[in-house]
Amino acid sequence: MNWKPEIRKGTGPIYVAICDALERGIAEGQLLPGEKLPPHRDLAYRLGVTVGTIARAYAEAATRGLVVGEVGRGTFINDFDNHRDDITRLVVPEKLQPEVIDLGLNLSAIGEADEILRSTLKDLSRSGSLNALLTYQPSAGIMSHRAVAAHWLEGIGIRVHPDNVIICNGGQHGLLISMMALAGHGDSVATEQLTYPGARAIAHQLGINLAAIQTDEEGLDPAALRELCETKRPKALYCMPVLQNPTTITMSEQRIREIAAIVEEFGLWIIEDDVYGFLAENRPRPFASIIPERTIYLTSASKSMAPGLRIGFLAVPAKLSRSVQEIVTMSNWMSPPFMAAIVTNWMADGYADKLIAWHRIQAHERQEVAHRILGPYAEGASKSCYHLWLNLPEPWRMDSFSATALREGVRVITADAFAVKRDHAPHAVRLCLGAAHSLPQIALGLNRLMGLLNSQPKPHMDLQSIGYL
Repeated sequence: MNWKPEIRKGTGPIYVAICDALERGIAEGQLLPGEKLPPHRDLAYRLGVTVGTIARAYAEAATRGLVVGEVGRGTFINDFDNHRDDITRLVVPEKLQPEVIDLGLNLSAIGEADEILRSTLKDLSRSGSLNALLTYQPSAGIMSHRAVAAHWLEGIGIRVHPDNVIICNGGQHGLLISMMALAGHGDSVATEQLTYPGARAIAHQLGINLAAIQTDEEGLDPAALRELCETKRPKALYCMPVLQNPTTITMSEQRIREIAAIVEEFGLWIIEDDVYGFLAENRPRPFASIIPERTIYLTSASKSMAPGLRIGFLAVPAKLSRSVQEIVTMSNWMSPPFMAAIVTNWMADGYADKLIAWHRIQAHERQEVAHRILGPYAEGASKSCYHLWLNLPEPWRMDSFSATALREGVRVITADAFAVKRDHAPHAVRLCLGAAHSLPQIALGLNRLMGLLNSQPKPHMDLQSIGYL
């Protein structure tokens, strides 16, 4: 590579000026994602500076998220969009060594649904309605299934006619449908500055710009949302008000009402992702209860019942129902009636309530283990869900911590997977407690992480993460 940056004179350090030039080169297309930067010594010779200055410039570029370093290979322009839109590392189990404890996969615990499923399958086989479950049905789902879901939603304060309940293939499909219904290529959709990676992936594929909103201890900052509405005019707001992924924050009802007022003032739509709401015993009223005419509400059996049940439910405003159903037809034709029958049978028979009660106990027990072991590092994390947000102490960086943790036999997910913008990625990791098979396994993994938190990163690890090597 023959790149020679144009260094603009200023009052700051020369290494910062070099990093600024590198950032301009990326923005202007002179430096492409995945492209290898010159070795430290070569670039130092071209610019007439020391090798140490180039090392500091590359380190600053790594801090800004512009480059990544690989041992024995050099420093490369960060393929940021591709890296961050690849959600497979978050939702699909990797081929880990048997001894590795997976605290990266955000699953609900499994253990109670199998016996219930055996009983349900027997009931369905004797019902005489199997043919209806094995043929084409309306895209939005069988009306009796939608009626059961509508009744179920009344339990959290959402009053929706079955005509406006749409059955989809789980939460990810429901989110895709919602974004396609509310925004188009080039439009903006507002969301939390740390958000569900699946939303980022969908927005990227649809050409939708995600606009990050600052958050505080209660979630979305109303003032930040108002400012964004005034400047970027987003078409919709995507958010997770209850047990947000990854931060576990739950909005107060007062905060939800403040956000709802701004949404109404600026004419936005809301995509309310409530896939973790079932775990919260004292939850606030949902947006779909407060401003139903502006809200698409999304929930999923994959979290509350079992991951393999790829069934979700959308409660949509009447004015959007037809267009949403058309998108379902285009994207999926219909969700599997047989699977929808299992889920709605569980809702009607009380099995779903039993599973939810079991999940709440499981989540609380696992969080108790985490809080006991992590102590102050878990402070502020909700004890009602299967994941927690771990802010790393200095001098740990998220990449070096994740790599070191994996060498110690524990897999975690770094904050950059959730950040809408590079400068909104703190040095933090998400820990998921649902995929582990037992409390002792969770404790073993967390004790390994605690050992790292109480230690200092080895110098060669830090050098690798910032691009010296």
